[in-house]
Amino acid sequence: MSLSFLVTLLVVLLIGLGVRSILRDWRKKFAEDDAQTEARRRAQIERNKAEVKSGGVVTLERGEDGVYRPGKE
Repeated sequence: MSLSFLVTLLVVLLIGLGVRSILRDWRKKFAEDDAQTEARRRAQIERNKAEVKSGGVVTLERGEDGVYRPGKE
């Protein structure tokens, strides 16, 4: 094994470890962002359900002519 091969191998190994570290950090950051986004989405769904139950929402149905009109409730 020549010295240049060992140096090249060492550089490749260090680059590989650096890339692994960067990917691990990114995954953790994106997992936190995904958790926050999911929590906001769930809160919005709960607000929408509460609004529908309160009776202040009009359900629209699409007519044969393609126009949306209040449903028959």
